[in-house]
Amino acid sequence: MIQGLIVKKVIEIVVKKLLKEFKLDKVKKYVEEPNELDRQVKSLQKNISKYGKYIEQVEKDIAILKKLSHPKADFVCTGCGCKAKRIKKKTKK
Repeated sequence: MIQGLIVKKVIEIVVKKLLKEFKLDKVKKYVEEPNELDRQVKSLQKNISKYGKYIEQVEKDIAILKKLSHPKADFVCTGCGCKAKRIKKKTKK
């Protein structure tokens, strides 16, 4: 029982000395604690989520508009049956 406690304390002391000797405490801190890049990634994930919701809403609005819109008009000549194009300027008769 006492030997177990002594072994645990010795191991803790050895680990602390090794961490300091090889500067692993900084590596451990870098790995375990959030740093600047972690914060940036988290911020970007929030923005992506926000824009994803916005895109979904816009797609719903477009679907509603498509449902309410009239079909595309085809202009057909009554004489020959060919399709006519829209003109930009009106001509006088």
